Amino acid sequence: MEYRYMARVMLDERKRLELTAYDQHALRYRSVMELAWAGCDDDEIASYSGHTSRAMIRKYAGEARQIMRARQAREKRQ
Repeated sequence: MEYRYMARVMLDERKRLELTAYDQHALRYRSVMELAWAGCDDDEIASYSGHTSRAMIRKYAGEARQIMRARQAREKRQ
């Protein structure tokens, strides 16, 4: 499937779901964060997201994992 075709499909779906404020990048970023929150490792995330750069996975998943650690720390403090 070519990129332009998929971009068109995604735009049509975002319009249908009233999510035009979110681009493909934002949706992909969010999906990586969701996978990290679910406990997936970097290899699983790469398989799903198609990222070839481990640095990008660490960037996006790392933010999600940092949020999880902050929540865990807050719970321990209470």
